[in-house]
Amino acid sequence: VCNEKDGIISMGPFIINPLEQTIFYYENEIILTNREFQVLCLLLKNRGRVYSKKQIYYQVTESEERDDYHTVEITISRIRRKLKQYRPEEEYIITIRGSGYKIKK
Repeated sequence: VCNEKDGIISMGPFIINPLEQTIFYYENEIILTNREFQVLCLLLKNRGRVYSKKQIYYQVTESEERDDYHTVEITISRIRRKLKQYRPEEEYIITIRGSGYKIKK
């Protein structure tokens, strides 16, 4: 999803450095697990596009042995919680009922 070949990506309040695997949100570094980083990076790089849990799962998970899409819900929830620490009033990851998730434009 985001790899070292990508340069620094700046999108709205986000600055992503794939080489260092860091994301800054309103100039605050957000400490993310690898999975959280990859999910947020996927959504940010494809802003406005809706991804189903299944699509997110297969984009960021190395293993295809079991389909545990609930982990995507948990990961999204953790990312939201971390972002809300800095801007509780803003909702960047939007849930599209019955479809999946996207980053608001």
